[in-house]
Amino acid sequence: MPTPLDLQSEPFSATGGAAAEGVSNQLGRPRADRFTLLIREAVQNSWDARLASEGGVRFQVDGYLLDRDVRQSIAEKVFANVPAAIGIRTRLLSGGEFPVLAISDFGTHGLGGPTRGNVVPQPGESTNFVDFMRYIGRPPNRSHAGGTYGFGKAAYFLASSLRTICVYSRFNSGRGMDSRFMAAALGPQFETSGPDGRRFTGRHWWGRLAQDDVVDPVAGAEADALAQLLGSAERSSNNSGTTIYVLAPDFEEQGPEQVLGQMGRAIADYFWPKFIDGIDEAPTMSFGVRWQGSELPLPNIQSEPELRLLARAFTAASTKSSTSGAVLEPIASQRPKKLLGHLALVRQPSTTVAPAGAPGQDESDGSDMLYQRPLRRPLRHIAMMRAPNFVVKYLEGPPVPYELAEYAGVFRVDAEADAAFARAEPPTHDDWIPDLLLDAAEKTYVRVALRRVKDAVGAFAAPPTIEAAGSGSASVAGFSRLLGGLVPALSLDAAHQTRSNGSTRSAGGTGGPSGGGGRRAGGPQIAYVGEPGLDMVDGVPAMIARFEASSPSGLPIRVSALPKVVIADGFESDPPHGAQQPRVLKWLDSRGAIAAADSASCVVPVAGGTWAVVVSVPPDAMISVALKAEVETEG
Repeated sequence: MPTPLDLQSEPFSATGGAAAEGVSNQLGRPRADRFTLLIREAVQNSWDARLASEGGVRFQVDGYLLDRDVRQSIAEKVFANVPAAIGIRTRLLSGGEFPVLAISDFGTHGLGGPTRGNVVPQPGESTNFVDFMRYIGRPPNRSHAGGTYGFGKAAYFLASSLRTICVYSRFNSGRGMDSRFMAAALGPQFETSGPDGRRFTGRHWWGRLAQDDVVDPVAGAEADALAQLLGSAERSSNNSGTTIYVLAPDFEEQGPEQVLGQMGRAIADYFWPKFIDGIDEAPTMSFGVRWQGSELPLPNIQSEPELRLLARAFTAASTKSSTSGAVLEPIASQRPKKLLGHLALVRQPSTTVAPAGAPGQDESDGSDMLYQRPLRRPLRHIAMMRAPNFVVKYLEGPPVPYELAEYAGVFRVDAEADAAFARAEPPTHDDWIPDLLLDAAEKTYVRVALRRVKDAVGAFAAPPTIEAAGSGSASVAGFSRLLGGLVPALSLDAAHQTRSNGSTRSAGGTGGPSGGGGRRAGGPQIAYVGEPGLDMVDGVPAMIARFEASSPSGLPIRVSALPKVVIADGFESDPPHGAQQPRVLKWLDSRGAIAAADSASCVVPVAGGTWAVVVSVPPDAMISVALKAEVETEG
């Protein structure tokens, strides 16, 4: 039987050093919960360690419970010697459950290179091991990396109720594939008494003690065996990468499966660009989350309207072209002059339908969850991201009037400005803070970008100012407000195009009444009832406009609907080939029964109460519907 691993507790050097509490506190008081913080840090680390520049990384989170005999073996082989303040051995040998989170990546370099922080690496040699296991606050040597300084690794320790992790890695040493295993913990600083008393930082490692009394990682077959004991994700003999075991994660009284579902939700919300940022919109990373070996479904872009809308904006911002109706705007600084990035904005009619069955969500308001989702419907969020295509944060824009539309955007930092924005991130990588920067020009870049993105979003969401004239001015202004944010602009003439002599009324989008102007005395009349609304009707987005019809003659009235697509400067008279057009789905009588279907007109009795016309809304379009009333003649 192999001898137990050796423990090394780090003493303070004569010139001081970083205490373990300081390492934990470097993350400050982040807004995100500990597991969202862990996911954000771990995915960025995996991406930074990718073998191929174009991606091909697989990221896996496994949660499971350790069997009692496995816990006994780990206590004997890994944690036979523990500091008094680290309760790992006691917890392993107790009668309660012992969960583990194993976070693995594949298609990455692994933790190779020197194992000592004072060893100078050879030219081109990896420093991945010391960067993760030894150093604190060392900047990366990679351009456009997801992380900046090395404080984020504290997220792994903070997720553990014991502040203890185990690390297993396979890497190419230049002589073939090799393995390493090491355990580490962050505890309180302490001191020993007596004439030879010393002070210790609270940082601890378990490995094999070398002749100079420094613990190195376990290597080779012994490392593989310890990882197998802990339950490593399946890894072929030539597949490099790393598994980090978070021991006894602190789930804060939530069920482990629920927390893992929320971690999957966080992956989708912050790393969805990795699903589509490869060649021909192929993924550059793949993700998986499992509990006790069972795969938990992850949200995907195609099934979630909010992610699908964000993906449209991402494509426009990445290709720097206005595609799929996106509005593209360069964001630049004038003094000093520099392109900072591109902002793409897209919108669509709002709908009350929310995605069902998404992991980490239930019917509550989410107040009892660790993970608080940054996206809400109707969507009005801008994803702020740097070159690695991770969402740093979401900027929430102003709502569209009446919430009749939702919009999304992506601001993607230009590669030439990426370093400045990276330095503006706190250790949690969840914000851009200009005051963190010492360079005046870089501080200006970040401030200008944040301000101009906010201004552009405000202009995009705001309704245009429209002054109407004539007897129908109040009505026109009413539905013009509804149009604001759904189309870039709407001229007064366009708003009146569907009016005609007699009894015609227009509704825009989910519009409002627009009447007046030359009605014949004694002719049939139409009056809208309330504001039209958007809803899903038989699986189709639709506008529902309610109206009442009257006629002094007392004869029935034939009401005809004339739907059109509203564009920036009027109505679409010559639609693109193959484009969907609005059509009348049905007419509903005062009881809500279907009076007619798939018909452009319907006979409405005089004083028949409030009726409704239901008109389909094409994707990514705003519609206007004019209602025309004529006396129905027999024969």
